[in-house]
Amino acid sequence: MQIDTFVDERMKILYALSIMHRGMAQIWAANKTNAVLANRSTFNTLEELLAAIERTFRDPKCKRILGSVSDCSSMSQSNIL
Repeated sequence: MQIDTFVDERMKILYALSIMHRGMAQIWAANKTNAVLANRSTFNTLEELLAAIERTFRDPKCKRILGSVSDCSSMSQSNIL
């Protein structure tokens, strides 16, 4: 399913959260899904959700290996999408 087929940001966010499975990602996504459904979410756009995912699940060693956080972000996003 293409993420662009959704009519609004909320549906994009819910879809993205729905495909996060296993371990801590699944628990994190369930908590964020509940917040979105209760209108208590800390993000309003898919980009904000992706940034939250990046902050939460990024490898703390990445900056040391690649030299900068921006290098880590581009690497991680290409792996996510």
